[in-house]
Amino acid sequence: MRVADRIIKALENLGVQYVFGMSAGTVSALYDALNDVDIQPIIIKNEAGAAYSAAKYAGISKNLGVCIVAGGVGINNMINGIADAMRSKVPVLVLSGYVHRWQIGKGAIQEIDTEKLLEPITKYSKTILKEQEVLIELKKAIDISLTPPYGPVHLSIPIDIQISEALIDEIDYNKKKDNIIEFKSDEIIKEAVEIIDKEEKGIIMVGKGCRGLSAQIRELARHLNWPIITTPEGKGIISTDFKLNLGNYGFSSTNASLSYVEDDEATCVIVLGSSLGESATRNYNDVLVKGRKLIHIDWDKNEINKVFKADIGICCDLKLAVPRLIAETKKKDVKFERGEMLNKPYERNHTGLSIRQFLEGIVDILPSDTYFVSDIGEYMNFLFKYLPIKDDMDFEISLNYGAMGSGIAGSMGTYLANPNKQIVVFVGDGSFFMNGTEILTAKEYNMPIIYFVINNSMLGYVYNGHNYLYKRTINRFVQDRISIADMAKSLGIKSIQINNVEEIEDIKNNISNLNGPLVVELITDGTEAPPVADRFVALSNKDAI
Repeated sequence: MRVADRIIKALENLGVQYVFGMSAGTVSALYDALNDVDIQPIIIKNEAGAAYSAAKYAGISKNLGVCIVAGGVGINNMINGIADAMRSKVPVLVLSGYVHRWQIGKGAIQEIDTEKLLEPITKYSKTILKEQEVLIELKKAIDISLTPPYGPVHLSIPIDIQISEALIDEIDYNKKKDNIIEFKSDEIIKEAVEIIDKEEKGIIMVGKGCRGLSAQIRELARHLNWPIITTPEGKGIISTDFKLNLGNYGFSSTNASLSYVEDDEATCVIVLGSSLGESATRNYNDVLVKGRKLIHIDWDKNEINKVFKADIGICCDLKLAVPRLIAETKKKDVKFERGEMLNKPYERNHTGLSIRQFLEGIVDILPSDTYFVSDIGEYMNFLFKYLPIKDDMDFEISLNYGAMGSGIAGSMGTYLANPNKQIVVFVGDGSFFMNGTEILTAKEYNMPIIYFVINNSMLGYVYNGHNYLYKRTINRFVQDRISIADMAKSLGIKSIQINNVEEIEDIKNNISNLNGPLVVELITDGTEAPPVADRFVALSNKDAI
């Protein structure tokens, strides 16, 4: 049996169901070995799409995402996706090929030292040069990837090792178990309880780390009668109509959340599962915590005290921490009432289709369990502020690294992690032109993903950002309008075009019984002002906090 067969068999024993990537000479043996196991290869159009999909799949399913690509160009093509996985803290194994060992250092085709290249953006990166080390290193890398906080790992394996039939010792692989981070000291949670009991009014900030804990978070909010604010990456964890949810806070805050945070009434903030990054704090604005007790709970000890000094910092799995807070704090009788509207009423101060109105109406057209995925672009700020989320809906964005293409390409991983949900992607024309060919991959695998492509014929974030920062811009940031719907049709993909909000009903007739992707092109003229001031202010701020 070849070493390549042993590697792939080990992945099958671990429970791996999908491998994302593209074959090439230096990984051909690994792809050949996939013929003999029950693992489905997802062959993408660009290696970047493989990393984005594996990261989304891993983050949502909590299973190991696996990529197999060529060394050199394959790895270079997917560097953004690997960095995205690192910033998102998701378990991804990247296997890359390498030239024959005897060719190393001779300038062979596609030879490059990917071990060193990926060290800064992985938890572990290693080139294997001995057959006997292959399975040992594979187990080590997987264990590192699946040890909290999760992250990507990389192994580079020369092709002559892959095709070798050297006898090597087998390694026992166990399917991933839930890694629960326990309290290191029981006293720390008691101190947090004492603070919460003492403070009458407070705020619960819900970050991405709270996914899967919606019911417990709602129970905690009702128990304390404290309102919730969600970070942009935490959007979707709590439904919009939950009466204690004030909506998004951070970049593109709802009017309700911003007003409450800037009010002096709350004297305590409980931060759950957030790194308190730039987008969650409006460029590290200390108005969130100033004059308030701060309790910060996260599974990654490196996030605590990184931005704001916490009165109580707890490194613990939220599956343990939130129930303890509910059980051990006193129920509060303090009265809190949320207004009916989270944002000011819509005013038509622009021409063309309104993204805000479209978002506020589309949730009543789409299935009640829709899983939204946002790519990166100016439109995402409309999503943060205005997209309503119903009880069974969810939302996903990789904002901390912020790579264009992460949503449109990563949506395939989202679908494979949630095949029974309707996956809906929001993407701009800029990201579509960058990574949109992965929609063709979705077609080839019969993935019924709906892509809303917002076409304003410009790089809106860039164009408006330059005008804000420098009072001038570059004309070529505006592009000639290209019909993305027609492009999709030429690929044999179902598509429609929407020019005004009244046509939203046309979508209803096209989304039932999909057996492949649907592209819905939203034609806008870019005149509707997006709620993006926080980002522009951040770029113009020369003073450190």
